[in-house]
Amino acid sequence: MSLHPFVKTKHPTMDLVIVRENEEDLYAGIEHQQTDEVVQCLKLISRPGCEKIVRYAFEYARQYGRKKVTCFTKDNIMKQTDGLFHQVFDEIAKEYTDIENEHWIIDIGAAKMADTPEVFDVIVMPNLYGDILSDVAAQIAGSVGLAGSANIGEECAMFEAIHGSAPRRAGQNMANPSGLLQGAIMMLTHIGQSDIAEKVQNAWLKTIEEGTHTYDIFKEGVSSKKVGTKEFAQAVVANLGTKPATLKAVSYSKDKVLTLPKYKRKPAGKKDLVGVDLFVHWRGTNPDELARVLQGIETHEVKLSMITNRGIKVWPDGFEETFCTDHWRCRFKPTKADTIHKAHIIDLLSQCNVKDIDIIKTENLYSFDGKQAYSLGQGQ
Repeated sequence: MSLHPFVKTKHPTMDLVIVRENEEDLYAGIEHQQTDEVVQCLKLISRPGCEKIVRYAFEYARQYGRKKVTCFTKDNIMKQTDGLFHQVFDEIAKEYTDIENEHWIIDIGAAKMADTPEVFDVIVMPNLYGDILSDVAAQIAGSVGLAGSANIGEECAMFEAIHGSAPRRAGQNMANPSGLLQGAIMMLTHIGQSDIAEKVQNAWLKTIEEGTHTYDIFKEGVSSKKVGTKEFAQAVVANLGTKPATLKAVSYSKDKVLTLPKYKRKPAGKKDLVGVDLFVHWRGTNPDELARVLQGIETHEVKLSMITNRGIKVWPDGFEETFCTDHWRCRFKPTKADTIHKAHIIDLLSQCNVKDIDIIKTENLYSFDGKQAYSLGQGQ
């Protein structure tokens, strides 16, 4: 939030909350090198993860009197992973008719947040986007050192400054302790000690208002005193029991601990195996040549339907100018029926072994309740 006019910002009416999923997405850390030229990172998005974080965003908005929840994703490109996040957001939003909801594609949404943050209230998003944009939001509000964060789990919670430990400032009595203090205030409200949280937050606002500032927010003509970490903390202590005169004082007295319903697993859908992607390490550059090799392992039940390189379709009807690495996704689909069996995939892999085709990974292609649950290649 803006602390205008006491902390410099281009956004004097900014006041927003970012709710970020914090267990999955690319942060699952599942990475592999499969060929000489390509490494991969697996992006995991789960329905439980989406439901818990989206519902938390709406419950938070309702408890703290916020009017709108905005979802940021990139589901125009990542239709399965970010698509699930957006789908769950739309499902849950219908339960909160008292709160406005909207969705933005992450790139234009981030640009809008950086330029006009006052149009947003609560923003919910997957892990990586939230990590980046929470720091951006804190910085344009005045300083990354001003913001706290809460990691809320079903069994436990952890609170910290948004920037982490800031080892560059260790032992120098320079760091702005506000981020850590804001995290502590969030902790107090989380455990139900809202009266203490209110007292500390108002003392902190009073300290900012008096112009007692650390180096990162100090400005001649606005600040009255440049202080270190310890001196700033002592000033907050001295202001306990007071309230700001210009900045809006907070009142947490009616707040209660947020309690969310446990996730309930939905009935399983009808799952059908409809193909397989074989990922091949092949050092050639002509996809037509690779296709001829792979057509040699086709069976009566399964045939080669597509080859992509870095997600771009290169066979059939690819473009000669497409640069190809040594990492190829080769899709096999059933020749007649709508589904195949895992025995057919085993047959394909056996033929690859005989013909010395280096299979580095397989991904089964499924439909759920008749709906395709896998991506096509770019250009497909």
